[in-house]
Amino acid sequence: MVIKSNSSIIVAESIGAQNITAYAKRDQQRPKRDAFVGMLPPKLAQIMLNLAAPTTSRQLTILDPFCGTGTVLQEALLRGFDVVGSDLSDKMIDYTQQNLTWLASTHHADGSVIDIRQADATNHTWNSAKTISAVACETYLGQPFSAPPSPPKLKEVVGNCNHIISQFLTNIHPQLSPNTPLCLAVPAWLSTDGSLTHLPLIRKLSHLGYELTRPPLVYARPDQVVARELLVLRRTPIA
Repeated sequence: MVIKSNSSIIVAESIGAQNITAYAKRDQQRPKRDAFVGMLPPKLAQIMLNLAAPTTSRQLTILDPFCGTGTVLQEALLRGFDVVGSDLSDKMIDYTQQNLTWLASTHHADGSVIDIRQADATNHTWNSAKTISAVACETYLGQPFSAPPSPPKLKEVVGNCNHIISQFLTNIHPQLSPNTPLCLAVPAWLSTDGSLTHLPLIRKLSHLGYELTRPPLVYARPDQVVARELLVLRRTPIA
């Protein structure tokens, strides 16, 4: 590419491009999908992994404690990372296992599956926790909405999500090594005027034993009510 102005000429070379067809295949051709629990786009899963585990030469192990249909685990395996996954739902564990079996038969993935099991992220003890290099997950997003809920309903849903995610962070804190990075996709709710309602726990992260390592990022479509807010955290001593 050549760009010419009155005083200079800029010459640039493209060194990479997104393979949209490959993204669509990994999203839409997998054997198991579930619109009710949410469909995390593979591209967003990649972004979360990049935020939680920047490029490194050493072997990493990624934990997804809310693995759903396995999208984060899938993208981590393609990065060459080993993976540990769990989910509260037996159905989601079955979906994850089927999707990762499909991935192994259709793609070359250098990473290995260490463990996939049914577990409640708010009270489970991961046997491999001390070997976890980073946590990347889409947490519980609460009830889906096609229009902004009433204030009482919003308060109820926010409180429920805040409780579950706080309990998860409290549970996993003593299991992680100091400074372990995490990237969590948590819910944020868009109102008709474009303002966002955030989880209260974001203001109290230090009391849970975490700190933000960069400002949160919001991922949402223009017509979406429940947005995803990406929190990039580091495990610290509890304040």
